[in-house]
Amino acid sequence: MIKLSEYIFKFLKEKQVQHIFMVPGGGAMHLVDSLGNSEIEYVCCQHEQAAAIAAEAYGQHSNHLGVALVTSGPGGTNTITGVAAGWIDSTPMMIISGQAKRQDLIGSKGVRQIGSQEVTIIEIVEPITKYAVQIYDPTMVCYYLEKAYYEATTGRKGPVWLDIPLDVQAAMIEPDQLKHFIPELDSTDEDIETSIKEIIQKLKKSKKPLILAGNGIYSSDSVDEFHELLQKVQIPVQTTWKSIDVMWDKHPLYAGHPGGLGDRGANFIIQECDLLITLGARLDNSITAFNELEFAPNAYKIVVDIDKNELHKFVMRIDLPICCNVKHLIKHFNKAMENEEPILRENWTSHCNELREKYPIITKQHEMMEDYVSGYYFTGLLSDVLGEDDIIVPESAGVTVEATIQAFRNKKGQKIKHAAGLGSMGFGLPYSIGACLANEGRRTILINGDGAFQLNIQELETIHRLQLPVKIFIWNNQGYASIRGMQRNNFKGHYVASEIHSGMTLPNISRVAEAYGLSTFQIHNNSEIKEVIDQVLTMEGPTLCELILSPDEIVAPKVQAKIGKDGNMIPGKLDCMWPFIDNN
Repeated sequence: MIKLSEYIFKFLKEKQVQHIFMVPGGGAMHLVDSLGNSEIEYVCCQHEQAAAIAAEAYGQHSNHLGVALVTSGPGGTNTITGVAAGWIDSTPMMIISGQAKRQDLIGSKGVRQIGSQEVTIIEIVEPITKYAVQIYDPTMVCYYLEKAYYEATTGRKGPVWLDIPLDVQAAMIEPDQLKHFIPELDSTDEDIETSIKEIIQKLKKSKKPLILAGNGIYSSDSVDEFHELLQKVQIPVQTTWKSIDVMWDKHPLYAGHPGGLGDRGANFIIQECDLLITLGARLDNSITAFNELEFAPNAYKIVVDIDKNELHKFVMRIDLPICCNVKHLIKHFNKAMENEEPILRENWTSHCNELREKYPIITKQHEMMEDYVSGYYFTGLLSDVLGEDDIIVPESAGVTVEATIQAFRNKKGQKIKHAAGLGSMGFGLPYSIGACLANEGRRTILINGDGAFQLNIQELETIHRLQLPVKIFIWNNQGYASIRGMQRNNFKGHYVASEIHSGMTLPNISRVAEAYGLSTFQIHNNSEIKEVIDQVLTMEGPTLCELILSPDEIVAPKVQAKIGKDGNMIPGKLDCMWPFIDNN
């Protein structure tokens, strides 16, 4: 016989779970006690939202299960933002929540609450999880665990949730008598061989082919196989925000990242290509700039996605939709190319490289800024000095992530990830915790905005307690710079809740960090960047560096929409980014 709560962590240990992020509570007391007795290392966070975000980051970086343990009621509801991020970005993660004992549950009584801190959490999280269940019968625990693990890590990955009443946590069970989950055979793959033949036929006829590599390549553990394929097909490759580290800046076939906040050269390339092969990218509005009908207008479009719903959502025509695991397609594609000679399109590849060089993100104007730090110039210098083993975590919302993704020149071996889909403020700090631990304590670079940093600033304590090598660079641009930009562009500079004169204030971040025990630095202008970066990166343990940015530095280039007379938004075109230039 074994206590059910102990059985859970024994199961997770056997599944190679090494860390669990948690905030304890009475509704999870048996789970908390059993975790403390297990071989899994638990990480105490200061807030349940941070625990869920750290678990989401852990799942993204390890491509394995990220786990958070929370209590009933508010413990569960506080995690929802992190779970929503995992749902959108297809992250393998599990939330385990405590719950009131079975006799105190609402059930079908029609009341709002009976048990202490009781909330019907399963009904709340079902829309943002692949599988969510309350374990009411202790003898079903193995079945629920196995199914939850399978759902989280198989197919299109995503969050799962197990809600466990107090008395069920404490129940004694006989492992040999438990029911097991038997998965159905995977039937998501279409006739890959036929699709591969059609892709190769189109490839032979194409003069300007392009691959858009999405996060599905990373999620399916296919990065090495993908680069093997690139050697055979010799096609320029672009990446999305989530997949930027699938390629690297100096790769001879790298053609940038397109989108509404992409780089200008990349947008010219994707609009010019005659064949677009999209592998594991969902072609969301950030890529199409809310303008599907004018996206890659000259291209025969092939989209490979594991989720058939993603293939059927488009307004634009998809010429060859393929529903399968991108890993399987790449495997068969590699095999088929063994009998094919690569078609070298040196003119097209050179043209792509020339477009990238012609339209650099970091300009002389950024470099010559005197009174403040330019976020773009800083990002360029930072990317030059970071090593191939470094982990880079941009904040998930605002000017900081937009400029960082545009300007950062990543190297082979680096990992760059954030919660791009949900795009919530406050992810940076807890995300860096999960990212650092998932990568065995490698140096982690957090680039965060001053406004977003406030939302989970309490996790400075977690980083300090664990002495994680997290180097925090805070862009102090006096509040919500992206909101101010929106208000300038659409409401004639009528600022509301975005800077000090409109009611939005922030504390002295350096002093707050010092109170948490971190060493702090400041960079006041471009001339100080190199020296201070070196000091921050060489210091042991966690450090924070505050950059004093101009409150008016803009994100550019970008595709701008405008408000029509009827109030509707009119999208721009990918190859017509602001500031506008002569496309010829």
